[in-house]
Amino acid sequence: MEKVSQKTAWPEYVLVYGLIAVSGIEYSGPYPEFTIGLLAVACLAAIGRKTLFTVRPLLILLLAFLLELFQAVYLNQFAPLSWLPILLKLFVGYLIIHICGLKTIKRYVKIIYVSTLISLPIYFLTFVPAVEQFLIQNVARVFFNPVFSAENGLTSPTMLVYTFNPFAVDQIGSWLIKCNSGPFRNPGLFAVMINLALVLNTIRKKSLINQRNGWLAVGLLTTGSMTGFGTLICIAVGYLFTKQTLGKPLKLMAILLIIPSAGFLIYAQKAFMGDSMQQNMNRTQQEGKSSLDNSYRDWVDLTKSPFVGLGDAAQSRDRSIHRDNGLMALLITYGIPATLLYFSMLFLFFRRLCRYYGFPVSFAGFAFLSVLISGFSQIIFDSPVLLAFLFLAERLRQIQTKPVARQRAHLTPSEA
Repeated sequence: MEKVSQKTAWPEYVLVYGLIAVSGIEYSGPYPEFTIGLLAVACLAAIGRKTLFTVRPLLILLLAFLLELFQAVYLNQFAPLSWLPILLKLFVGYLIIHICGLKTIKRYVKIIYVSTLISLPIYFLTFVPAVEQFLIQNVARVFFNPVFSAENGLTSPTMLVYTFNPFAVDQIGSWLIKCNSGPFRNPGLFAVMINLALVLNTIRKKSLINQRNGWLAVGLLTTGSMTGFGTLICIAVGYLFTKQTLGKPLKLMAILLIIPSAGFLIYAQKAFMGDSMQQNMNRTQQEGKSSLDNSYRDWVDLTKSPFVGLGDAAQSRDRSIHRDNGLMALLITYGIPATLLYFSMLFLFFRRLCRYYGFPVSFAGFAFLSVLISGFSQIIFDSPVLLAFLFLAERLRQIQTKPVARQRAHLTPSEA
């Protein structure tokens, strides 16, 4: 059974890798053409496997469509083409979860783990200027030139498995600090994906301390993401909190440790590395836009339509400056009620996943909080990976309410 499983696993790896790729890998992330291509591949895979479609998860797509339609009528900005990106991402997520089921978790963790291992030697080689320039000029620019044109015209040289982000470098005194972007468009997003893999692998293995998580943590350190470090603290404290051997006073201390530690690291990211990278970007775009200024603009936008949102049409929001608060972006685009609904479904995913693997359900709150912390410095909540987890939450509900659904989820004991 295991041999057959290994032989038939490659389509699932292709689909889950595609899901990760359109979520921010530099070579494919900025281009909607890749998402359309992934949708076509997923449709063919679904037809080839002859699996029956389930109707209930499609309610998520219907809700998204109705929200976009309501915003168009309420805001008088009927632009159907602006609806396509989110609906396309949702449908791709639905199809891939429909095909791969809970094996999506295992495939995701392994892909991020392998990506981390590949990135580490390349990252250390970039500290040798001659080697870095050779890889950029003779590998990245020769074999991996973008197939399509980016919407904003800005792309970084990439070798598909590693991105040479020119803004992910800083000079502090005599120290040259480089940040590992892995295959993603920036180090912060790589840190988000690594931390998500850490959470999922911890739940699957029922342990934070294992070889795979160790290498993921090493990769996280090389990203230089302070927000990523804060997220890791949240995960580690959450894991300690779930241990039955800890008394209530220690658990309370663990909770109290998260807020100041994560807050300080997020502030440090903004004040030091974040502002430094932003200053580098501003030299090519626009001067004098601080994090405080961006936060003020986000707040002004939110107060314009807090319950319905401003929609995702380009003319509805000032995007002339770089704003990277994913939480505010979600609130501004879709409003407070829709954001709360989204977060409740994401929390349910982690809760049901913990219950399925027999891991303490209390860890689900920390897992959700880790994603929330990540969203303060990255636009991630419209990521196809996170959107797919909404459908996986429904799959878990089916499994937990109907034992026979375990077979329909395409699970074997080795895969679980």
